Amino acid sequence: MLKCSKCGKALADKDALVHKDPEGNQHIICHDCFKEAMGVDYQTFAFRKENAKQTFFAVLFCLAATIYAFMEKGPLYGGLGIILTILVYIFSSKAK
Repeated sequence: MLKCSKCGKALADKDALVHKDPEGNQHIICHDCFKEAMGVDYQTFAFRKENAKQTFFAVLFCLAATIYAFMEKGPLYGGLGIILTILVYIFSSKAK
């Protein structure tokens, strides 16, 4: 069993969240203290973080395909690739 550094609540090992401050000290916090500090619960935070990672890789792939199309097929396909990349970014960042 672990204790929350902020509120002192007893936590199971699987429910504890570990936070490392800029000085390198580790603090163990509970989900309630995390929600109080961040404004959202941990599951929503983790979902948004994963969604941002997927969006990054999708846009990176589209940019690589755009550069390839521009080099192989010309500026028309490169321009279409840029439009596609922008659409992927807009629609993937708004997904819930």
